[in-house]
Amino acid sequence: MKVPYSKVNIIQVGCGGTGGYLVPKLARLLMTLKEFKGDCKYRYVLVDHDIVEPANLYRQNFIAEDLGKNKATVLSIRYGFAFHVDIGCARNKLESPEELTTYLDEYADLHIVIGCVDNNKARKVMHKYFSDSRVPVVYIDSGNGKLTGQIVVGYKNKKVLLSPVGELFPDALVEENKPQVNCAMNALENPQNIGANDLAASLIFSIVNILLTNGGINIHWISFDGRKGEAIPHK
Repeated sequence: MKVPYSKVNIIQVGCGGTGGYLVPKLARLLMTLKEFKGDCKYRYVLVDHDIVEPANLYRQNFIAEDLGKNKATVLSIRYGFAFHVDIGCARNKLESPEELTTYLDEYADLHIVIGCVDNNKARKVMHKYFSDSRVPVVYIDSGNGKLTGQIVVGYKNKKVLLSPVGELFPDALVEENKPQVNCAMNALENPQNIGANDLAASLIFSIVNILLTNGGINIHWISFDGRKGEAIPHK
């Protein structure tokens, strides 16, 4: 499926387990596109209100020097500097679709919203933005447990051409009261979940890479298993 564009907004919501591994991949891609596809313009913004805590060091893409700092700020500075690309950051909690629009360039002809969150409240906000959008939008959602998960690509251009995660998996829009989990202990007892996060990031990158280099979407959703390093595409 072809997705035409000349100016793109990329908004990534969530910079933790999956999102933290995705940022350097996308930053490198944008550096490459800037060099070899200079006729297109790209804007990349990270959204996350969390700070780096000691437990995050066990399975997220942070180091001890990052402790106490905002996740989006750390990643935007580190990888923006490393790959010589501009990466914006927003240090607030995503509460409404209107907030997303404040991070967007109104002159862009394609918006890419990437959800790397572990809560359905934020998914509801992104789903509402997708539903209400009057401009072409690709909404990529990553959802995973300790070992398995799925990546869903929604696409809307005047009408919905690929259903978003909330339509394929309605439970993704149901808010739950989850018990607090010790992330450090969880990572130590289940080290495979680090692989699941990195695998999810790689799959998202592959989708965005094809979209921005070839101008198309070749998959609707992918299920994956971090234990086996296995990904199954669904068209």
